[in-house]
Amino acid sequence: MSGAPALTDTRDMKWVHDAFRRALGDAPAQIAAIGDGDVERAHRFASYLGDLLWLLRVHHEGEDQLLYPLLVARVPESADLFSTMAAQHAGVIAGIDGAQEATERFGASGSASDGDALAAACRSLLDVLSGHLTEEEEAVVPIAARSVTPEEWGAMPAHAMSQYSGPRLWLPLGLATEMFPDEVRAQVFAHVPPPVSEMWWTVGADAFASEMAAIRGTGS
Repeated sequence: MSGAPALTDTRDMKWVHDAFRRALGDAPAQIAAIGDGDVERAHRFASYLGDLLWLLRVHHEGEDQLLYPLLVARVPESADLFSTMAAQHAGVIAGIDGAQEATERFGASGSASDGDALAAACRSLLDVLSGHLTEEEEAVVPIAARSVTPEEWGAMPAHAMSQYSGPRLWLPLGLATEMFPDEVRAQVFAHVPPPVSEMWWTVGADAFASEMAAIRGTGS
């Protein structure tokens, strides 16, 4: 008698979601610590937050393109759940758009009023996002573990990194994997192009640690 089919390891989704929760939750205090009119620090923070928002956007787009079509085809009895997730994604994307506009304004002006608006946009986005992420973790991820292969699951982070066109790929890569245990991080990196993995282990990890120390106020 054969045993139950092996489950795909989907634990990384929860840690990626936790990274979004942490970053958006911390953002208002980080913005408040930037002095009114300090354009240099505001620009640095806006560059970081812009990459975070890009990562959040491409994370959901990757699910829409690579995960949910498989689930709809393979688990049609959960079609209503998947439709709910798609509707929630639309709300998340609208929140990202609003936060991105506020990020660009604050990065250009450094004004306290634009900082307040950005902090409010981050809070609003987190409010929209929180329920969706929890429902996805509790209802969708267990279905995915039974219904997609490790290769299909691993295609999502590889897809995300292939879409990045900025100069600091190590920043969204670090944000996405910061909370991973070592063995899960190794699994994820097995699905990214070798040049990306080499970049991370040679220079990216240190660059990420330095930048996040500055953003979080734990370093220069």
